[in-house]
Amino acid sequence: MTSVPLIDLFAGPGGLSEGFFAHTGATRFRIALSVEKDAAAHRTLELRSFFRQFHPSEVPEPYYRYVRGEDISREELFDAFPAQASAAREVAWHATLGEIPMPEVVARVERALDDSRHWVLLGGPPCQAYSIAGRARMKGMEGFETDHRHTLYREYLKILAAFRPTVFVMENVKGILSSRHQDEAIFGRILEDMRDPWGALSDADRKQIPQPISVDGYRIFSFSTPANWDLQLRPYDYVIESERYGLPQKRHRVILLGIRDDYNAVPPALEAAGRAVTVRDVIGGLPRLRSRLSQGERDSQSWTRAIAQGRRNMKTGPEGRQLAAEIERELGRMTTDLDGGGRFVPGGKRPRVLAGWLVDPRIGGALQHETRAHMPADLHRYFYAACFAARHGRSPKVHEFPRALWPNHANAVPDEHGRVNDFADRFRVQIWDDAATTVTAHLSKDGHYFIHPDPLQCRSLTVREAARLQTFPDNYFFEGNRGDQYRQVGNAVPPFLASQLADVVADVLEQCRDQDVVRSPTANVVCAAV
Repeated sequence: MTSVPLIDLFAGPGGLSEGFFAHTGATRFRIALSVEKDAAAHRTLELRSFFRQFHPSEVPEPYYRYVRGEDISREELFDAFPAQASAAREVAWHATLGEIPMPEVVARVERALDDSRHWVLLGGPPCQAYSIAGRARMKGMEGFETDHRHTLYREYLKILAAFRPTVFVMENVKGILSSRHQDEAIFGRILEDMRDPWGALSDADRKQIPQPISVDGYRIFSFSTPANWDLQLRPYDYVIESERYGLPQKRHRVILLGIRDDYNAVPPALEAAGRAVTVRDVIGGLPRLRSRLSQGERDSQSWTRAIAQGRRNMKTGPEGRQLAAEIERELGRMTTDLDGGGRFVPGGKRPRVLAGWLVDPRIGGALQHETRAHMPADLHRYFYAACFAARHGRSPKVHEFPRALWPNHANAVPDEHGRVNDFADRFRVQIWDDAATTVTAHLSKDGHYFIHPDPLQCRSLTVREAARLQTFPDNYFFEGNRGDQYRQVGNAVPPFLASQLADVVADVLEQCRDQDVVRSPTANVVCAAV
């Protein structure tokens, strides 16, 4: 099998490279270098790199003891396997692109590539300045127009220009399609630069990187629109709607596929999944938990009592008697035998879909399956929302809550029709028999957009549930505090989607190698070193 190196910039916890690493076939991918500035995400990358040093059937038991929080520390785990730990540290680089001197970046990339003929560049620059929500928050703030996050993609561009990967994959949020910087459309500029990376660089940038042997450009393709490249594509054609490809999440992201234009390769398009995958399919079998209380007594009896005390407020909404009756039935079914989970929770059932991708039986349960603490008023909202969703198959808008459950917020103001428009989705329950809404890093702040669909659990999603919706394997462990973990999960590319991108890239690389053979009688020797 051919092993093609990957370099992953702005790697986050490694969702994109995880999918490529998991690809099977004649072309395999090895992660040669992952670069990430966030300390917690880097620790996650390093631990996952350690895991990958072993064949899946030979991962040592101390790894499982560590992630379950048993009798071994991370340092002791790495000390027990020094060769694998050293290799992991070489792959996972804690660095801030744009601040690290470029000669140091160049040296690390050269060492990682080791004269490989074909390789793949992955990644996506930080997206806060591109996202619609991010722009709304930052508009009018001093320094927005010169925020370096608008142009961090140029750090990606420097590597592209200097090292000429055969293929690149670049991911970003859908908001990039409408983003503007100093009255220029960001997306059009990025496409133009990616077609001609060397030409897009300033003279000062060029002095920082090695002169490439040629200045080939790139044709930019869409993964989801077949056999067309950038000159025939509209901006939205680059958007991948994840739910169409077997993911339990309506995550829509811009993903570019660049192929060096000295190769005449044509990528196949992603194949849509045969069936939709739902929230129930992937998290329905996880151990059932209750939320915690943020104040007062925190035992299960206090929790059920706190929810029941909201009974009066839950009955006064516009939905009337039928929903009120359902709320009463669910309140009558409340139990005190659930707990709040933890770093490791034993038990659970196999997911109905993607079990082969997600499940590792050696874990023996669920990792990082621990609930948040919520104040009683939010528990009442969560319970009402979950009951509403069970009845209507959708999450209620704020104006559909009883007025007593409306949040005390300046934006929660009704219009002349009694509707709240600017704050309508402040509380959003996920729907059992539908794909989830986009899992985002906002989970690190609160769980109001990610309410569990089971009223009897009355809580927001755990890190593991969010990771399942993002299709991270169950043995993927996220380092840092719980906020760090939520942020990593929300910012990542879903690995199962990435594995499908890898199928397309592998096909392209095989076409390129075939063209190498035609070009040169010595190509068989050269290509053996890819």
